[in-house]
Amino acid sequence: KMDSAFATCFGPNAAGRQGKGKGKGKGKGKGKGKGKGNNKTCPTFAEIMEWVEEEYAEEGCVLAEIGWIDAEGNENNATIMDDLASLPYTLAAELSEDKLAVCVENAIAEWSQDPMMKKCEGKYTQEEEEALEDIFMHIVNYKCFTGTFDKACKGYFMTAYIEPFLESLYYTTPSPAGRK
Repeated sequence: KMDSAFATCFGPNAAGRQGKGKGKGKGKGKGKGKGKGNNKTCPTFAEIMEWVEEEYAEEGCVLAEIGWIDAEGNENNATIMDDLASLPYTLAAELSEDKLAVCVENAIAEWSQDPMMKKCEGKYTQEEEEALEDIFMHIVNYKCFTGTFDKACKGYFMTAYIEPFLESLYYTTPSPAGRK
């Protein structure tokens, strides 16, 4: 499922490139020379939407291709739950709603303290503010899920494969002298 999604979203040679970055040669460098705090004005709603679309286009493509979101960006919870149910129990157990809720709470608290958010409060229409809040919540939930999933996968891989392998090396009996 993922290989097909990556081939569709990134081209036929992209299968297996999960986690390999944006693929467009763009890094998370300094950008267009605007240092932190130099921009005194709030971005327009259109500028924010353009940034979101550009920043999350690849993720959105993959999520749509695997059926986790529809064309409007709405979650397909049935597909998500089916896919998560197909994971090994010990991995899926790490993806608890409680862990995700704590992450989301922390992100909201951090966001509410952002000076730019405070500065730009009230600068958008009510409809724009509602749309921005909705987008923010989608992004926060996505980032919390992917962060929790990444941590759970690493833990599962370590427990299921690395630790048993290391133990097998440690507890292997040495071969008799002279035998290779």
